[in-house]
Amino acid sequence: MGMRKRRALIAAISLAVMLPLAACTSGTDTEPSGSAAASGKTGGYVIGFSNSFNGNTYRQAMEKYAKAAADELMKTGEVKQVIFAEANQDNNKQIQQIQSFILQKVDAIIVDPGSATALTAVVQEASDAGIPVIVVNDGPIESTADKVYQISFDAVAQMKTLTDYIAKGIGGKGTMIELRGAEGDAFDAKAHEGVVESLKAYPDIKVVAQIYTDWNGSKAQTELAAALPNLLKQYGKINGVVNQGGDSYATVQAFQQAGADLPMIGGDNRGFFLKWWANQAPAGYDTLSVSSNPWDGATAVYVATDVLSGKYNVPHTMTHPFAVITKDDVQQYKDVADEAIATPTFDRDWVRTNLYKQ
Repeated sequence: MGMRKRRALIAAISLAVMLPLAACTSGTDTEPSGSAAASGKTGGYVIGFSNSFNGNTYRQAMEKYAKAAADELMKTGEVKQVIFAEANQDNNKQIQQIQSFILQKVDAIIVDPGSATALTAVVQEASDAGIPVIVVNDGPIESTADKVYQISFDAVAQMKTLTDYIAKGIGGKGTMIELRGAEGDAFDAKAHEGVVESLKAYPDIKVVAQIYTDWNGSKAQTELAAALPNLLKQYGKINGVVNQGGDSYATVQAFQQAGADLPMIGGDNRGFFLKWWANQAPAGYDTLSVSSNPWDGATAVYVATDVLSGKYNVPHTMTHPFAVITKDDVQQYKDVADEAIATPTFDRDWVRTNLYKQ
């Protein structure tokens, strides 16, 4: 995939807590005036953004990038307002938020879904009302609605890439822990599929535990602290850990606190882990960081406005690239801030050049 413009940046994370519907907005606080399709608007779009969860730095960064893109487009008059809502992993609450956006007659709705199936009906409802729905990050969802546009990571390929690397690194045999995301989440299900697919080639690797962490370091450390004593007693040693992101450094801490040998731990793009890997990891410690990219929040805003403009042939299915950091790259992150996320960022032209022409 050609990238016309790629800048490896370290993204500082906004730690603002998002309250339910319209508690945090970008732009004015006036009520939306109606959908672009119904009003024939050529700008001044009002966009609703329903995030199933924002309780970790990744989701907060995604919202930060979405806000930055919205601020950019406000200067051109294309966007008037983005209204953020957070569902706290409650599918019913997310459905209600989307229904509220429909009643407000926003011009487009961006959804980071908590389920691949629970939102099918309400997304159809939005489409029937003439409101484009941009599904981002944790999709795709099950939908055949005309006005649904899905921007997804290839979670299967992402986790297969990481698991292959860890499996080879531990010699194709031994014990492995799989740290998962949020139970019932579409991305988590696909990511788990990637792990399973990879391990078909390694029958001598035994997954001794699957632990849901919500991609959150604090929860990962707590859950591992509870699980490790019994696992170490039963198996003696853990050889590898694969994870979806957000909990790599917490895994390091959990093993250190348990007084256990450090396994080969799949890396993520958080500053805590990258700084540890670059500065404190045992000499020659090898792993791979394979992570989704929170810049897709900006991508969703750009796609929404391009769909509303009617000037671009926007495909209904798009795949966003994930990011990889190797042991040869990690030294550039030795001074990264703890709360930072290392991610490539792009621009609007990159979206049009790369995602619209897949």
